[in-house]
Amino acid sequence: MTVYRAIYKCRLCGKEFCHSGTDDKDTAATATMYTVLESSGITPQFESPNAPTQFEFHSCKDGSYGMGDFLGMRKTEKDDENEVPH
Repeated sequence: MTVYRAIYKCRLCGKEFCHSGTDDKDTAATATMYTVLESSGITPQFESPNAPTQFEFHSCKDGSYGMGDFLGMRKTEKDDENEVPH
């Protein structure tokens, strides 16, 4: 099964992590587009309730807390929520 996962990268520790996802290609593309437009200041924040946020909280392996930046929706065939597919 194809899954598109919202991938973030922590600014503090550098780890990529997954926050949410969808199995619908059009939803993944639209969600990414809205997040890009919002980041550019073109679309009001939360124009699309399903779009990923630009930033997410990350709990680093060493106990620190970091901020993750949205990288995009990664297509994968895996369905393991704990794994960040490449």
